[in-house]
Amino acid sequence: MRVVRFAIYLAVGLALIIFSVIMLLLSIGYMQSGLIATSLLSALIGFTLLSSGIYVLRLSAYVFAVEKGYRVDREKTQ
Repeated sequence: MRVVRFAIYLAVGLALIIFSVIMLLLSIGYMQSGLIATSLLSALIGFTLLSSGIYVLRLSAYVFAVEKGYRVDREKTQ
């Protein structure tokens, strides 16, 4: 059985982004209730999850490229 690694990374990245959106929405709800510290903590968690999700999606693209046999350059071409 062949494991498709990029699909696993893709699923994890999308799950992190979904959780980040939920945390950011909770942050807005906490702000409306006047819970400032809880709102800021939720926003911090949301942005951290968003950053992690984007990083994992980028990692998924690298894994996909390597599995397909493409050459992955880390340097940006100009």
